Formats: sequence, structure tokens, C-alpha cells
Amino acid sequence: MVRRFPGNLCNTGGMMNANTAGHRTALLKPVGLAAVALLALTACDNPFDASGGDSAPSTEEPAEGTEAEAGAEEVPEEAPTFGEIQEEMWEAMLAADSVTIEGEVQAAEADLDELFEGIDEDAVGDIRISGSLDGSDAEMSYSAGEGNAFTQRTVEGTEYFRGEDFGTLLLAELDDEVAEAVDEDFLNRVMEDQWVEFSAEGEAGAYSAEDIFAEWQSELAEEDLDGLTGEVAEREGQEVFVYTAEGDDSREYVVSAEGEPYLLAWEDEESSYSFSQWDAAEQPETPENIITLDEIFEAVAEEQGWPTDDLEDLDNLDEDASGEQ
Repeated sequence: MVRRFPGNLCNTGGMMNANTAGHRTALLKPVGLAAVALLALTACDNPFDASGGDSAPSTEEPAEGTEAEAGAEEVPEEAPTFGEIQEEMWEAMLAADSVTIEGEVQAAEADLDELFEGIDEDAVGDIRISGSLDGSDAEMSYSAGEGNAFTQRTVEGTEYFRGEDFGTLLLAELDDEVAEAVDEDFLNRVMEDQWVEFSAEGEAGAYSAEDIFAEWQSELAEEDLDGLTGEVAEREGQEVFVYTAEGDDSREYVVSAEGEPYLLAWEDEESSYSFSQWDAAEQPETPENIITLDEIFEAVAEEQGWPTDDLEDLDNLDEDASGEQ
């Protein structure tokens, strides 16, 4: 089974439409726009854990017959088959407001070897997505060693990319001649301790756990796993159903046996993910130190002695570049 992780891994706006190519495009969109803008300057005769939200937990006793009481029902002695629980599992997951996903993933599986110059396709990095399920208020980070890390945050539809990471990606996208003309240390200083802002124009965040789940649901529906049997077990003090699928791609699915049947863990030979803070994941706040693309371009142009008149047409340039992608 080929399973790709976020790309806007960065809808990946994302880390992400569930389609891998869409993720890559979404991530590269802001980087590509920046590269196009700097290339335009050079064309002007220039040589570029598991805690909840802020609300305190309710101390009220649930009324009889409520969902809270139903969730406290005894765990069955035998686990249902995967086919018997899968539909209810996806419904519960896609109906949640928020979640935190943490795990390890190969760079090649998430196409990160194509996004980060020099990263080994076999390198395994840590990934974390946390916040609203639709990605409109969420944060995603990935780290596979020095120089191969990024953090992207979406707050109310506006995207922010950690400056240090953005500088690395931007330089990797530039034409060699232009990249040589731009001083990397200067660019890093401009964006140090800053978050680069991108307008999502009212769209959802660059990546979305909702899209990821929908993609996985579609992929699993194509496999014959309905008859997969599980066992009742205890993981980290919680009663769960554990399903193991043997084959070329041995996998394990851990589903909560208490309350909503949320997926708690997914592991195969190449990657592993854990899912927590269902309906309780903290949503990110707007960064304090923000820098815009215009400000980055102006700083680079001033440092290089390039004219900045064309920056007034940056919005049109962005639209043209977006259309090309």
C-alpha cells in the first residue's frame, strides 16, 4: 500500500490535500512565489501531550442515558472484526474537532526527499500535526536532522512558515546563478526568529488531518480487511482493540475500546503514528514576530543594490505564479 503524508506538508493549506502531489504543490507554492519574486528583481538588469484545551474539565455528573454514560460501557470480552468497527471508527474520527498526530515517517514516503535538497530518501524523521481537523487552525512540524526541518502554522486561514526553515527552502528553489548572488547568512538573519506570513485567501490550512483521514479511509476500503480479527488489550492504561494485518506490508491498528472508537495508533514497516488529544488538541496562536514576503524582498534588494519598483506589482506576480502551478 502506498500511503503518502501531507504535503502543504505544508493541504501540507497542510504536512495538505490528501493527494501527495497536491501536498507538494501546496508546500512549494509559497516558496515558489518567493523565488519568482526574487527572480523578477534580478531580471531588472541585475546579475537572487495529552492535555486538553483552556477549559477546565466539567465536574458535573453525566445524566442517565447520556453519551458520557454510554461511553463508559464495559469493554466487550472479544474485539469486533475490523469490518464491524471500521465505518464507526472513521465516522468518529472525521466528526472530531481536533487531534494531535505524532510519528515517524520515511522522507521518501512523504516525498520530503524531493522537497529538501540533500535529504536521504531513507532518512526517518519526526512529524507532528496538532490542531483543528480541517487544518484552519493547526500546526505541523517535521524534523529529519539539521537543515531538514520545518514548522508551518495556520491560524484562521492565514499561514505562517518559520523563518529559518523558509530561508533554506527558498534558496534551494532559486536558480543557481540567483542563489549565488544572495548571501545566505544575510537571508537567514533577515528571517531569524520570524514567521513568514502567507494569506490563504479564506481557504483551509495548508494541510489537514481531515484530508489525511479521508485518504487513508479510501485506501483501506480498497483492501480486504473486513474479516481482520483483533484482540482486546491494554495500552498505556487504556482498553483498546488491536488489529494486526500480516503480509508484504505488515501493519497494526490500535482502536479505542472505550468511548468513541478513535484510531490511537497505526504502524507499518516504514512508519508509525499515534493519535491523541481527540477533541482536545490545542490550537496555535498567531505568531508574535511576523515578516511578509514584501519585507523579505525589500531587504534582499536593498542589500544587493537592486531596484525595488517591481515590488509594487508583487500581487500580480503572485497571481501569475499561482496560475502556473
